[in-house]
Amino acid sequence: MPIFHAIVLGITQGLTEFFPVSSSGHLELVPWLFQWSHFEGDSRMENTFDVALHLGTLGGLVACLWGDVQRHARAGLGALVGRQPWNTDAKIGWLLLLSAAPAAIAATLFESFLLKLGDRIEIIAIGLAFFGLLLWFVDSQARSKRSFRDFSGRDAIKMGTAQSLALLPGVSRSGIAITVARMTGYDRPHAARLAFLMGIPIIAGAGLHRSYGVLSEGLPDGMWPALITGMFTAAITGWVALRFTLRWVQSHSYAGFAMYRVILAAAAMFVLYMR
Repeated sequence: MPIFHAIVLGITQGLTEFFPVSSSGHLELVPWLFQWSHFEGDSRMENTFDVALHLGTLGGLVACLWGDVQRHARAGLGALVGRQPWNTDAKIGWLLLLSAAPAAIAATLFESFLLKLGDRIEIIAIGLAFFGLLLWFVDSQARSKRSFRDFSGRDAIKMGTAQSLALLPGVSRSGIAITVARMTGYDRPHAARLAFLMGIPIIAGAGLHRSYGVLSEGLPDGMWPALITGMFTAAITGWVALRFTLRWVQSHSYAGFAMYRVILAAAAMFVLYMR
């Protein structure tokens, strides 16, 4: 893979992981639009590069939300071993882990089927448009009455189950989690922060699962430069995108993201039927 292509895909992954516009959909659309054939049917090489990009965005995510990560991890572990009481910080820490369970189960049961959908441009376009409009509608109608510290076990199950839909290309993990959070009454800033913190166990778990296969088979020859470049590019742009989004939702709605998704979906369908 050319280094320039690794940079473009790293930027794509970093931005779209934390803008609610679907990173999986973009990682399929960008090579398809430019007619890049990096892997030529080699699923091992594609999987290896995908792991590198996700580990990069995980690094950017943890770095940006390090204060939250440290606070909830310490409180949760301290409560587990009996050194601290089960306070709100500890409860939220364990609920964030619990929220990853539905998507993990769904991925285990349906991964082979879902992987076949990744290159279906029509499905990606439908997911982009439908779930973008759903985010806009729910966000515009929601009543903001709850904050981060109201996070409950019921919320963790609802938002975690919704995250399972993001296994379909074009949905957006952060987008669907924010949609459900807004639906259940969280204000925009706290809905976004919850959705991004919920991404840590999801991204880390998926990365570890896929890394096992990569390491057991060995890294493909000649991929190190592209892997390192893509990983660091995704980490840096992910950190920037996350900070931007957290600031943006302080005073703006998700209408702009929804409009972008609909336009991109229409453009993808136009290109598909013109080729």
